Amino acid sequence: MRPGSGAKSAAIIADTVRRAATQEKVELPSLWMGVGAAGAGRDVEQEELQEALMATGLADEVQVISDGEAALRSAFGTEPGMLISAGTGSIGYARDPAGRLHRAGGYGWQMGDEGGGYWLGRRALAAAGAQRDGRGEGSTLGARLLTALGHRDFDDLVRWAATASSGQVASLAPHVLNAAQEGERVAQMIVTEGASALGDLVRALLTHFRSGGPISLATGGGLLRPDSPLLAALRTNLAAEPVALAHRPVDPALGALTLAPKA
Repeated sequence: MRPGSGAKSAAIIADTVRRAATQEKVELPSLWMGVGAAGAGRDVEQEELQEALMATGLADEVQVISDGEAALRSAFGTEPGMLISAGTGSIGYARDPAGRLHRAGGYGWQMGDEGGGYWLGRRALAAAGAQRDGRGEGSTLGARLLTALGHRDFDDLVRWAATASSGQVASLAPHVLNAAQEGERVAQMIVTEGASALGDLVRALLTHFRSGGPISLATGGGLLRPDSPLLAALRTNLAAEPVALAHRPVDPALGALTLAPKA
């Protein structure tokens, strides 16, 4: 959700819940509803969405957390651990041994989201422009982006970029990762830089843990799949840090379920 869009987001969620309830023959209102929502990382957005959802009459009680916290819960429950996620944007979450929640990054494409999809796509476009002018190292990224977008020449790419949304730019990220996987040097440099930015999020979260044994780190988001070169580069970037990559399921929906009151 975007700031100030609680009512709009609640309407979309309500429609989804009603359709699912009809399909599964579940009677509404329910006693409780838990929601892990993108963009609800601050108290003000959580309260706004919670109030809007209560007004829909879907449940007697509603609890809202961010999708990042929900993802962290799916991996570790309420135990200590860290999560780094990279999709359209990027964010890090951690729960320290005292149970306190911490976050790093996730401030949107204008203020951060380093190492996320928009960030990677934006750098690929910049590399295409630099190569066109002879300002940067030769690269096939421009040609790859033209093919991916179905355009003919560089001017088409300029026109596309001028009106592209952040989501459309982020959609270029898989092509950057594929190029890096195939040995494209400029793409590999972009991926390495992105992994370093994600590693900085992890290092920021590590300050909330006392030195000792390695801290479990789960990864989520479409850009950090097991075969992703971004994950491989992140693993290299964090080699000297006291973290241990944990192969834990990361599913925000399951994490939101952990909020449910015990019967």
